[in-house]
Amino acid sequence: MNRRHFLKTTSLTSAGLLGASRGLAQAASPWSADAFHFGAVYFRGQNNPPREDWERDHRVAAEDGHTLFRHWVPWNVVEVSPGKFVWDDYATMLDLAARHGIGVVLAEMLVDFPEWLIAAHPEARIEMASGQKRQSEMHISSVNGGHHALCLNHPAVSEAAERFLTAMADRFRGHPALLGYDIWNECTQYVAERLCFCSACQQAFRDGLKATHGDIATLAKRWHRPSLPAFDQIELPRTPVLFPDFLDSIRWRNDDAHHWMRWRRDVLRKADPKAMIIAHGNAKTHADASVCVGDDFRAADHCEVFGYTHYFGNGHPVLLSGDLIRGASQGKPFWRAEAIGGPQWFRRKIGDPRPVMDELNDPAAIRLDALITMATGATAYMNPRWRSLLDGPLFNAFGWYADDGSRTAKSAEIKQLAAWAAQPDVRPLWKMKPVRSDVAIVLVDEAQDWCYAMQGDTTAYAGCVRGLHRGLTAAGLTCDFAKPDAAMLRAHQVAYVPFPVAMSGQTLSTLVTWAEAGGHLVLEACAGYFDEIAHSFPQQPNRALGDLFGPIVEHGSFALDQHEGLKIQSAAGELPCALYRQTFRATEGIEVLGHYEDRSPAIVRRKVGTGSITLIGSNPSYAMNKAAPSRAVLHALLQSKGEVDSVENQCVVRHFASGSRTATWAVNPTSKDCEITVRAPSTPSVLRGRLLNYDAGTSSAKLSVPARDAAVLLFETR
Repeated sequence: MNRRHFLKTTSLTSAGLLGASRGLAQAASPWSADAFHFGAVYFRGQNNPPREDWERDHRVAAEDGHTLFRHWVPWNVVEVSPGKFVWDDYATMLDLAARHGIGVVLAEMLVDFPEWLIAAHPEARIEMASGQKRQSEMHISSVNGGHHALCLNHPAVSEAAERFLTAMADRFRGHPALLGYDIWNECTQYVAERLCFCSACQQAFRDGLKATHGDIATLAKRWHRPSLPAFDQIELPRTPVLFPDFLDSIRWRNDDAHHWMRWRRDVLRKADPKAMIIAHGNAKTHADASVCVGDDFRAADHCEVFGYTHYFGNGHPVLLSGDLIRGASQGKPFWRAEAIGGPQWFRRKIGDPRPVMDELNDPAAIRLDALITMATGATAYMNPRWRSLLDGPLFNAFGWYADDGSRTAKSAEIKQLAAWAAQPDVRPLWKMKPVRSDVAIVLVDEAQDWCYAMQGDTTAYAGCVRGLHRGLTAAGLTCDFAKPDAAMLRAHQVAYVPFPVAMSGQTLSTLVTWAEAGGHLVLEACAGYFDEIAHSFPQQPNRALGDLFGPIVEHGSFALDQHEGLKIQSAAGELPCALYRQTFRATEGIEVLGHYEDRSPAIVRRKVGTGSITLIGSNPSYAMNKAAPSRAVLHALLQSKGEVDSVENQCVVRHFASGSRTATWAVNPTSKDCEITVRAPSTPSVLRGRLLNYDAGTSSAKLSVPARDAAVLLFETR
């Protein structure tokens, strides 16, 4: 059957999800179509559903509104001996998907190395910080060997990997079900123990330093190591410590990781120019970037569609994950690549606290999880399992469907959501974009690096980010995330930088310049106290901040264990704080906005250009993990000029816009129905929930929002 005839026999159209192959005329990417998509990982090369169920499962998935499948392609499962690729099962998967109107994303799994390659190149095995070499271990989800065994910095490994990626694209290029390739699953190494110290990495680190610094004398001065004789004497530091060589190694790690992510992209684009390059991170930039190269902002640069896994053991809410990835994606479509459809049993012990994931056995919790994902602006909601695995320690975990593929109460909930999302009156929502927030939470790489090097973990830094997101959300403010980049900050009125203790001169200059152009910059304790290699300055603040404020810091304490319960009093109310404590000196041109209990100045502000800079002597963001300050205190601190949403009954409100239309989402995370009043520019169409009253005089609407559900209103603003 030729390709043209095959397409005529399927249910696919260019207006549907599978405007399927990017090579077809008028083909539409699912991420630009007016639809929201549901799906899951179905096939993993190993640990798959029984072959006799494949046809039925695809039919059931299509009947239940699933429009996306992601299939893992483990290298060691496909290339069973050098140059021998076994693609038969994947070809069946794509043919079944095309027949049932399901789009397919092929997720390359280079981290599952062929065991013949491990045997042929033992010198390329990953060396851990302990000096121990990685073995050919089993992958916890696909249950196949070779997992994370070899290092791509060895030419023999990268050359073989290029042949594998090219072979995959050559085999499936132009298939009507193929949407694109998902590169580097979750874009992180997860833990520091998975970083490599092999000879090839050592040499790549030295080469990078030489390219950056030129000669060994320059580097020796930077690192305070005047007797360092040559680049070949340098080794990657193996223990976190606050020295320049370790901080530089963090940056090299990230550069190297993203070199190989770009490389994946380029190899696949060369072999298949028309398929999309897709990726998803781990939504932990604020905790993982320094420890294990998990920078979602950098990863999003390499693809057309980005996304995220939210794992409920990550210690932050799903709302933060969606907001973070929306910021990292910078206007690109993004997807929830892996939700969690239920609990797991791996290494659970009697007496352990009940994991949050257990809640996902309840269909109502899955509904809430999906609706929060939608409200952050994602375009698809995927599960890591369509049906549960049968082998390995993750058996019976996460699936929406039962172990035998039969429907469950959880799959019925997803079917209902998919049917709602596909209704003609609801479909306009999926063309709309989230409205930008006035306030950006600014993530500073150097500050997270400093925290990791100083403390041995990123707990303090990540805690500040999580707390700030929690506090701003509780105050009715949408949270956008950004890096200290002029283009990213341009859309915002306020930039709040939590835990800004270390910043390069360039970072500091970018933030100050943005403030001088009209932005309101809020910096927590010890802003820029250190530069990017942990050099501190005799006067504080320093560099660009010192030029504006002068040396106004009188005292400072980094005894983060002593300042829990610290409070700042302001005209707007009390601001709980934690971690560090600085006091300021009031000088000409500086407004004192808050004091500690001993009356020493704790918050100061200076007008700069057409904007302002506010310095806070402690870290209220960290304290917000326990209790959010009053709305009045936060709004006085932020000087936000935008409208603020109601925060009745813990509802989260988000706004979307497209042309003359706007939409408002109100998500109720509680277990009781609630009522909430939201802004309403005109009489709304009610797409979900119930409208109790519309008041044209106050431009407001009163809604009833069901428990663990959402109300959604659509407005014509012309």
